[in-house]
Parts: sequence; structure tokens; C-alpha cells
Amino acid sequence: MKKVILFTIITILVLSLSCTSIIKGLTESLYEQKDAVLIEEGAPSYLILVEGLIKSSPDNKQYLLPGIQIFVAYGNAFVNDPDRKKIFADKTKEWGLRLLRSYPKFKKYENSKDRAEKEKLLESFLKSLGKKNVPEIFWATNAWINWILNNLDTTDAFIELPIARALIDRIYELDDTYYYGAPHLYIGVFYGAFPKDLGGDLDKAKEELEKALAISGDKLLLTKIFYAEYYLKPKNDKKAYEKVMKEILDYDVDKYPEMRLLNIVSQKQAGELLDNIDNSFYE
Repeated sequence: MKKVILFTIITILVLSLSCTSIIKGLTESLYEQKDAVLIEEGAPSYLILVEGLIKSSPDNKQYLLPGIQIFVAYGNAFVNDPDRKKIFADKTKEWGLRLLRSYPKFKKYENSKDRAEKEKLLESFLKSLGKKNVPEIFWATNAWINWILNNLDTTDAFIELPIARALIDRIYELDDTYYYGAPHLYIGVFYGAFPKDLGGDLDKAKEELEKALAISGDKLLLTKIFYAEYYLKPKNDKKAYEKVMKEILDYDVDKYPEMRLLNIVSQKQAGELLDNIDNSFYE
């Protein structure tokens, strides 16, 4: 009943005020919350609202951007079932592609059937991007990478990986500090997630992940999670891994209120990873 009432109140607010300003305010409030359980139980009403707005205006960037942000965050934080995770990932990937299709050069690339021509069209699209385009391209690519990570058991994920990598590389060139150094973070994950014969390189993973840590400082704990998971774990450095996880658990999440929820979720994840540490390393 409480969820129904909450959804009704939100709907009334949206009908009486600007949808864009409501979404912006709700998203900011969501990220500042201290109570992760409240978000887990209450956020689905907000997700349904945002998805409804996107359905009513499928190409509206002001709906697609927060839609991607909140669905990816919620799916990674609170959805444990692999099949449900893939549903979230499928949805946000499609929204990301809609953002990319708002660029005529990307649509031309996507619609081409000739392999050689497609390569040239992709290069042309990437070169046409400027720093002002970084937020849209980043969140679209974020959704795509999230889909890839949730579908590594399929050939499609590996086929699409080079395209996502090309987009991240371009963001890296335009603004490598965007969203707390996320371009370095993602390239570090690329190098750390795969074996050498598939392009993996732990030395490069370390270099990129450490750059992401330097840019983000201690503001985004997820960066430390990724450093531990995609560098320390492949290196089998259990001692350093354990140290990082304990640092995350000891962190004061009130230090940066605007990142509070994401950091609380990272602490929850660190606790779970620490509990399972003996199964993650070999002697």
C-alpha cells in the first residue's frame, strides 16, 4: 500500500510540474539517501515512472540519460538474479543506442551493411564528437558496457566489445577526467577482465586503474572496488585486496553527500566480497 501511495504522489507531482525538473530532483535525492533499504524498496516506483516517461517520448534525451543512470545503478546494486540483471541491461542498452542514434553519423554507421564502409563511418562519427558530447556518449557507452559485462556468456558481447571500446577511447581523448576518471576506470577493466590472448594486460590495467583512483580520490568507492576486482584479484594479491576492502568499509559515507548512496552500496558489496575472500584466491 505504501508503494502505491508513493507512486500516486509522484505521478501527481509530475502532472503538475515539469517532468524534467522532477526527475532531476528525485535522482539527486536518491543519490543522497542514507537508507539503502528504503531505496531498494521504494525506487521501483520511480523506475516505473521514468520508464513510462521514456515510453511516451522515446527519444527524449532528458528522460533517457537519468533512465540509464538509475536503471544501471539499481540493477547493479539490488538485482542479484542473473536473468533479471540481463533484463535491466537489455533495457538500458537500448536506451543508450537511442542516445547514440540521435547523432546522424552514428545512424548512418549503424545502417551500413558494408564492413569496410562501416569502419570508415564509425571513425567519422567518433571524430565528429567534441567535449560537449561527452556526457551523452559516456552514459550511452556505460549502458553498453554494462550489457557486455552481463552477457559475457554470448558471442554477441565479444563482437560488440570493440565498438564500446572505441567509444570509451574517444571519451578518453576528449575528457579523461569525466565522472571521476571513469574513462580510465573502464579501460582498466578492459585490460583486467580478459586474458592476454583476448587483449588483457595486467600492467596496463594497473596503470589505468591507478589513474582513475588519482582522479576520483576517495569520492567514488566503486573505483576501489574495480581496482581490487580487476587488478588485485587477477594478480592473486589477497593481502592488498583485503586491505582495500577494509578501507572501503571504514570510509565515512557522509563525507560526500551527493555520492552517499553509491558509496553505501559499494560498502555493502565490499562486505560481501570480503566474506567470500577465501574462495576468490589460491594459495
